Amino acid sequence: MHWVCGDLSDPGVPARLVSEAVDALGGLDALVNNAGVTVAKPVLELTADDFDSIFSIDVRAAFLLSQHAAQGMAAGGAIVNVTSVHEHVPRAGFALYASAKAALGMLTRSLALEFAPSVRVNAVAPGAIATERNEEAESLADEIPLGRPGEPSEVASVVAFLLSDEARYVTGASVLVDGGALQQTIRPAV
Repeated sequence: MHWVCGDLSDPGVPARLVSEAVDALGGLDALVNNAGVTVAKPVLELTADDFDSIFSIDVRAAFLLSQHAAQGMAAGGAIVNVTSVHEHVPRAGFALYASAKAALGMLTRSLALEFAPSVRVNAVAPGAIATERNEEAESLADEIPLGRPGEPSEVASVVAFLLSDEARYVTGASVLVDGGALQQTIRPAV
């Protein structure tokens, strides 16, 4: 294992991170773009700095990392972008986050076309996942058909599958890991 560190809001960092990883490991087989930030505010309170902060990390960094990583990958390489259920459906107060995740979803599909056949590119779109960062996940259990938030390991399992040879015929996909939340928009009265 070899660690490389950098501030992904800096457009020069992705090339350095990939270069350092390739130098240390002799090449790359996989890349997971999991970095992300958000700002929860009504649209009229958002600023240009909020926009730049979110899009620089959630979209631009993933694009640059993918671009550089694909050049260092041998045939059979795989990239997984972690988007969100909000790649597919907006949420009030999260206009920039949802827009960035939608952009990352389309970037996934575009890269899948351009990097094929040598590198596969897919996305994983988590819903409410119980993490320290997502304090409200448990309170959303009633809105999730499976009746609970997901666990980080459930997202990681899907990412691992998409990186594996078992998924060698999957590219350009966005896999929902949301307990069925996206399948219902209005919960029936009981």
